[in-house]
Amino acid sequence: MMDASWIDCLLIGYSHHTSPFTGSLQKGTADNRLLLRFQVKGTCRVEINYQTHVVQPGDLIIRKPGEYYRLVVEADKDADVSQPIESADYYLSCSGAWVQQWCSRNDFPSKVHLDTAEDFLALWRKLIYEKRNIHGDNAEMMDALIKVLCLTIERYVRKQTAAASRPELNIPYKMKQYLEKHATEPLTLTHIAERYGISVSTASHLFKQAFGQSPMRYVIEIRLSIASEKILYSDMKLEDIAEASGFRSYPYFCRAFRAHFHASPSKYRVQNQLHKVENP
Repeated sequence: MMDASWIDCLLIGYSHHTSPFTGSLQKGTADNRLLLRFQVKGTCRVEINYQTHVVQPGDLIIRKPGEYYRLVVEADKDADVSQPIESADYYLSCSGAWVQQWCSRNDFPSKVHLDTAEDFLALWRKLIYEKRNIHGDNAEMMDALIKVLCLTIERYVRKQTAAASRPELNIPYKMKQYLEKHATEPLTLTHIAERYGISVSTASHLFKQAFGQSPMRYVIEIRLSIASEKILYSDMKLEDIAEASGFRSYPYFCRAFRAHFHASPSKYRVQNQLHKVENP
């Protein structure tokens, strides 16, 4: 049974347009829906309170309760060569007291660009799955997931606002995102520093100040985490695991693994296989 205080998920899903499309929500206090729309492919135009936004991949549209909203998907009239129409997005429409309070306490812009959004999209996909599971007693889970999604958006926006006022604060977070995305590739601190237009010493200082460790130490930890998962959940050879996790030297991989997990890769695999047998 659904608690009256829970969020009401009205619509959620993924839409893909390959032909002209128009949709709108009228302005007025009677419409208490929050609409979130995250563009993942192609472009479109969105009007919020009659201000037009060109929406591209990575852009999140936030239509607050009562605002006028209009979506237009059409061919680019300014393009020199005719291009096929394509626009894809994840969308969520919801309402409830918590939603109203969340919108009231946050003065969000209508369009926000999210540089890295994999955790964000994972939440959205989980919500879609739970919404489709009509026979599951999942109202409480839906409520919690929507709140986590909204709070994740809030955190993104706050970080971007802080970064805009002090650009130097944004660099270590961008570095961290880049390292997480490319951890298994060859990386050097010189390359990372050049990417963000700063010196090697500045890159190391900013990252350590923000996260308490050097950039390359963080890369090693990511690689070790990847390696440990492959050791536990795959039958790959240890040498292949080391290479797939970003280590170019197997002896160095073994030393780093032993220092972090207090066991060699081979012993770590055997110990955990025994644990699985004892605790099926």
